Amino acid sequence: MKTNMRNSAGFTLIELMIVLAIIAILAAIAIPSYRKYVLRGHRTDATAALQDLAARQESYYFSNNAYTNDLSKLGAAASVAGTYFNVTIPSATSTNYTITATAQGAQTADTACTAFSLTRAGVQSSTGTDPAAKCWGH
Repeated sequence: MKTNMRNSAGFTLIELMIVLAIIAILAAIAIPSYRKYVLRGHRTDATAALQDLAARQESYYFSNNAYTNDLSKLGAAASVAGTYFNVTIPSATSTNYTITATAQGAQTADTACTAFSLTRAGVQSSTGTDPAAKCWGH
């Protein structure tokens, strides 16, 4: 007696569903971790922009014997830190200044570090749930 059995080639529906379930579990873990990494990466843009503006303030001071609260006089705009932070100079006098970068848009999801500030004396501070040293990358 000859049985006509064909070799089955391919995957069953159960095997495909198991593979899809594994991929879904891995994606559920990887995507939030990646999102946190991206948000932390944007912090670097903000801190670098503040340090650059501090250098520009010092250059402006040598030319004008005072600091400015006008970003355009420093050759910058509020978007100098990119689209995720709004940069302002909330206070500037003839002897002191403070520069601030505040999270905006999707970056507001980063509650650990929502705003960064830098003073003329080099004091780095931040608001959020993490300490300033961690936000500034120390």
